[in-house]
Amino acid sequence: MTEKKNKKNPSLGCLFWIAFILLIIVVFFFAKTNIPTALANSGAKDLLRKNTKNSELTGTDQTQVVPKINTKDDTVVEAGDQSAKTTGDGSNEIDTSKQNPEVKTPDDKTSDAKTQDMKTAKPAPSSTKKTAETVIQKPVKQNAEKPSAVPVRKANIYFVSIDADGKVLRKEVTREISQTDSPLSDTINILFKGTTSSESGKGLRSLIPEGTKLLSATVKDGVATINLSDAFQFNQFGIEGYLGQLEQLVFTATSFPTVKSVQFLIEGQRHEYLGAEGVWIGTPLSRDKF
Repeated sequence: MTEKKNKKNPSLGCLFWIAFILLIIVVFFFAKTNIPTALANSGAKDLLRKNTKNSELTGTDQTQVVPKINTKDDTVVEAGDQSAKTTGDGSNEIDTSKQNPEVKTPDDKTSDAKTQDMKTAKPAPSSTKKTAETVIQKPVKQNAEKPSAVPVRKANIYFVSIDADGKVLRKEVTREISQTDSPLSDTINILFKGTTSSESGKGLRSLIPEGTKLLSATVKDGVATINLSDAFQFNQFGIEGYLGQLEQLVFTATSFPTVKSVQFLIEGQRHEYLGAEGVWIGTPLSRDKF
């Protein structure tokens, strides 16, 4: 009887354990969806995550380790995270955007050194200030140099005067006129403008008919060919007036050393006589004709 009991007890024990294991498996199968929630509520999940991170960081460069900030209310904050992770009920959240410590790498040390050099470097003096000082130091020229005047030359011009007996007398005056490339034309045009007020006060006048214009003036082989407008043919003072106007032009033109005589043209045409009195102008006239 004793041996039979001993044989029955081991078999009953095996059946008990088998039934117990099967029960645990059944309970685990139905409760497996609730296990992660239970681990999260108990804090075991955070503990496992912390151990995993520490094992991964073993043997790496110390500059890559992310420091953590522990707050008084058991809040664990990782540097660089935008939100805080709490071990409690999440009621005390901390904004770590301003509290994250900076992690410096070897490259950061170089940039910090450059930043420090920039801070300690003295600013360059302002170029504007130098320019202003230079301007102040330069003396201001009170008397600016005047531009050079236009060169002038002396021109001999001939007018006439009438004495008490009515005789026409030749009179020479000297003018200062601008120096140009056409001195003969300039001098004749000055003659056609007449006398000045001071010259008129001395009894000088011109017998050249009013309205006479110089059309052209050329010099060749000592002969000045003077082309005049049609108004030159009409003189109200008769033969004395014609002789006087021709004498004024001949003596004015021959005051130039390159001119020996004058050939007169009226509107580009050569005429033998001037006026109704018949004063000869068909050939060049020199001073010895008067």
